[in-house]
Amino acid sequence: MGDGVRYERLTDIVKLAIRMQGLRGGVTLDEIQEEFGVSRPTAERMRNAVEGVFGVLELVDRDDNKRHWRLRSDALRRLVPLSAGELAELESAAETLARTGFEARAAALRELETKLRATLHADSLARIEADIEALVQAEGLAMRAGPRPRLDRDLLARLREAIATCRIVEVRYLAKSTGRMSRQRIEPYGLLYGNRAFLVGRTGWKNQDMRLWRLVNMSEAQVTGESFTRDPDFDLEAYARRSFGTFQEEPVDVVLRFTADAERDAAAFLFHPSQTMEENADGTLTVRFTAGGIDEMCWHLVTWGDSVAVEQPAGLRQLLVEMCAALARHHGEPNE
Repeated sequence: MGDGVRYERLTDIVKLAIRMQGLRGGVTLDEIQEEFGVSRPTAERMRNAVEGVFGVLELVDRDDNKRHWRLRSDALRRLVPLSAGELAELESAAETLARTGFEARAAALRELETKLRATLHADSLARIEADIEALVQAEGLAMRAGPRPRLDRDLLARLREAIATCRIVEVRYLAKSTGRMSRQRIEPYGLLYGNRAFLVGRTGWKNQDMRLWRLVNMSEAQVTGESFTRDPDFDLEAYARRSFGTFQEEPVDVVLRFTADAERDAAAFLFHPSQTMEENADGTLTVRFTAGGIDEMCWHLVTWGDSVAVEQPAGLRQLLVEMCAALARHHGEPNE
């Protein structure tokens, strides 16, 4: 066997050791075969090689009637600590890339996350796993193209802490409609990112609905020692899907038709997570989704110019006509 083959197999052994240490549920022989494209006997030899080099493997109890092996040795771990927030950022970034069509880049980030998990002590990993899951579930992605505001890192850190621990957060809040500054006590449920960033939460008043709080309008955030009981029926993902962007209103059925010239660009664009696409016989493309936020839809559709026609709802079609006419008048006016 040549040096190249030996080095390649050594790389696979190290990669397998990382996976066996980074995945709390362990790794089966079937998964080794699939991951590395090897036979059953080779998979068994690779498992044995990991144990021989890095330390004793333990069996993990699972309910699938398969044997799962996990590496508990300290051989691969570093001394640099990792936080739940850092790992949650990787998961959120991977999800963002996947939703916008960059599957390969998303897979690379997820692989990096697995490697980082492998550096943690088992007790540390178990301790922050729940926080990671809570943070990832609490950060929704509003699918809206456009510029993003620069957010205060300390503010985000405090909000994430409050979300993960179900504690009330106090902030100074500038109301956009009145321009008045007030002190607010909010039960935080999650974060929505889009062309703007919002905290989803409520003030705790009886039967109060969720509302959106602009992060750019917040200051002096403090996590209090007061806890609240999270509504188990609230689903941040479902809440975010109600809107196009981050503006919440009753969802409507939207049908858009893109010209044949724009079909390729439109087919590669994600307008909303619920969308479906249909290629028509004349080369045009029909896109359907259900969402609220007519104004935000209109502002986005303006950027497509004559390449898109709104088939429904009628309100969006009329608003787009009026907006395009207003823009045409504005650009047609002479400079003074």
